[in-house]
Amino acid sequence: MYDKLINLIEKTKKPLTKYDFIDAYKRLGIKKNSFLEVHSSISNFGYIVNKEYDICDSLIETVTDGVVIMMGHTGEFSDPSEWVNPPVPKEWHLFINEHRKPFDKDLFIPERIGKVAALFPRYKNVSRTNHPTQSMSVLNNTNDPSWIEHDLDDTKMINPLSKLAKSKGKILFIGTDFNSCTSIHLTEHLSPYSCQKDYNYQRLNDESLIEDVIVRLKYIEDDEVDNFKAIKELYISKYEGTEFYKKEVLGLSTITLIDAKELFEVAKEFHTSYRK
Repeated sequence: MYDKLINLIEKTKKPLTKYDFIDAYKRLGIKKNSFLEVHSSISNFGYIVNKEYDICDSLIETVTDGVVIMMGHTGEFSDPSEWVNPPVPKEWHLFINEHRKPFDKDLFIPERIGKVAALFPRYKNVSRTNHPTQSMSVLNNTNDPSWIEHDLDDTKMINPLSKLAKSKGKILFIGTDFNSCTSIHLTEHLSPYSCQKDYNYQRLNDESLIEDVIVRLKYIEDDEVDNFKAIKELYISKYEGTEFYKKEVLGLSTITLIDAKELFEVAKEFHTSYRK
């Protein structure tokens, strides 16, 4: 960690602050009433004075009348029989499920999503959807409460990202790209080769009472296909050089803005025509 920080300092010509990111957002056309899905990886930008706090602050101070969505996933709360990184012994599966703490959106820490997204739900006025494994953190500065609706059956497409695609929303990659874009999953259930699985979980409801719920997921289960890479290539080939694919260099990395509806259509076309 120390060596990595030294290397970062040596590469940095000038430290970045939230104002550098705010200026970059404005150049990309992000406005106070924008609707954004945000993915970030800030280690490649160089030295940022307040680290992930500057990223969260820059977004909150820019999108004052719109919506900012980040992932709040808790993958470790998923079915232990499907864990591969790392797996646990088969004889543990039932024991883990029997002793697992009910999902609490106000307590559970998001996992494997990066420091910015993990910090975001701690900010004032940021709400978290009550999905045991795929929750989302939403800063909703509009008068529309449906931005935080999140159905446990993903085939119903009632969630913040589906609403984003219907609402002229944008997807912002801060130092990352399509490989971390959760919206690519939205249309997987349309593939004739997608598989459907139902999972039994417990969570705390709005009255802090434990309730049993069923999470229904439908997705492509095929190690031979990299749909993220394929959809990225299709989107860039179609929209590079247009208003639907904008990039700004900042420090040592890049900020990219794409269109949520256009990505949805590209992903839909890919998933509906996909064949094993």
